[in-house]
Amino acid sequence: MSESTWLPALIDPTLSQGMLAGLIVYVICLIFFFNRKKPLQNFLLLLLFVYIGALASLTMVIPMPSAWHISAKSTQWAIKQIAWVPFESAGNMLHNSIRIGKYNEFLRIVGGNFVMLMPLGILIPLINPRFKLGRMTALSLLVPIGIEGLQFLNNVLAGTILRSVEVEDVILNAAGCLLAYLIFAGLRNLLKPKYKGRRYSKN
Repeated sequence: MSESTWLPALIDPTLSQGMLAGLIVYVICLIFFFNRKKPLQNFLLLLLFVYIGALASLTMVIPMPSAWHISAKSTQWAIKQIAWVPFESAGNMLHNSIRIGKYNEFLRIVGGNFVMLMPLGILIPLINPRFKLGRMTALSLLVPIGIEGLQFLNNVLAGTILRSVEVEDVILNAAGCLLAYLIFAGLRNLLKPKYKGRRYSKN
């Protein structure tokens, strides 16, 4: 039996498979790197790794070498398929939703992209309280840019569109992540006990 007859051409993990992969990576990191961390921090890291695995399963379809069709023409075509204009597709979906009176698809895609990175905006500052707004802003932009970049690379390797690459996805992902962080930071500051210093005068 030849290799190409039993190896899959594409790796398209399910949500449960992605979460399991995240759990396995966490266990490996726990053994080698996280064994001295506090139980609460380890639990938060577990949630983060499982979430990253779930995120990868929702956003990635990876072509195996047997499915690669790389050429200058296919690369040019993949670049042309990038949706550079923000909210053009969202606007079209909203228009169609209003026309037919059903908003399920619009809420699933646009709403899903908005909430996709919200857990990141909460888990990261919980794990590292010194992770402030500037670093969170950079992270909220770099993660979706990285996701779209990997999706583009997979499209180039496969010579076809496996996942759409859109600028509006970056904006929606980053906005949701930052909003979650700002709400979390606001609640943390609100609930943080405030101690007033007292001045004592010497006689």
